[in-house]
Amino acid sequence: MLLQRKNNTFLLKASISAARKAGKAALSMQKNVKVKYKGAINPVTDADKKSEKILIDELSKLGDFGFLCEENTVKKLSETMWVIDPIDGTVNYAHGDPTWAVNLALVKNGEPILGITLNPPSGELFWAIKGKGAFLNGHRIRVSSVKKPGRALLSTGFPYNVWKKSGKVMRIFRKFLVISQGIRRPGSASLDMAYVACGRFDGFWEQNLYPWDIAAGKLLIEEAGGSVTDYADAKIKCDQTYIRKNRSILASNGYLHKKMLSVIGDKTDK
Repeated sequence: MLLQRKNNTFLLKASISAARKAGKAALSMQKNVKVKYKGAINPVTDADKKSEKILIDELSKLGDFGFLCEENTVKKLSETMWVIDPIDGTVNYAHGDPTWAVNLALVKNGEPILGITLNPPSGELFWAIKGKGAFLNGHRIRVSSVKKPGRALLSTGFPYNVWKKSGKVMRIFRKFLVISQGIRRPGSASLDMAYVACGRFDGFWEQNLYPWDIAAGKLLIEEAGGSVTDYADAKIKCDQTYIRKNRSILASNGYLHKKMLSVIGDKTDK
């Protein structure tokens, strides 16, 4: 099944319904969440597992698609597949912070063609269909028009191994800190990217991410008029090939992209 005019509305409505169902379940579990660790500081909760199962069960009803999921409930790679992060921002979620999202995208040959980012605590729903624009709660969104770094509000995130390998991360952070209006570190890459798409943030960078972190956001930003590349200004494929590469991402309103690339590429420590 492909996104064609006759079925894109159906797929969108059905996948939004699935995201809302998964988000409602996760929200109801947040106060009594059970946490385990898959890395030194990388948690997974029972709500991650429950939310992912709901999404897979619901999306499986829509056709014979593959799945690439963070918690590996199902791993069925194919040309067209759902790429899912059931709770993006699990650290926040586990601490009772509302900055987390249900994040999913339908990806064909590495390119997102439908993307949804839902923040259940606020009810904010971002979605996009390739060639049809990006929306927040039904209203069309656009990236900002900020052109000067000194007027830009940027966001970033830190990889889970930052406590062992902080050099490059902090070098880039320091450089953006002194040329921008400000930097935020909310803790959910999917919401960082959604906020670039709607103009709340002007740019975002991070390394060591995965396809499920970025697929929906990439489509949101591009449909809202922005730019998304890796640190080397190369196109990003949101499938298993991204996992095997450097897994960096730079997203911006487009106007700031070249300047942000030059900052990241400058390896001097000054």
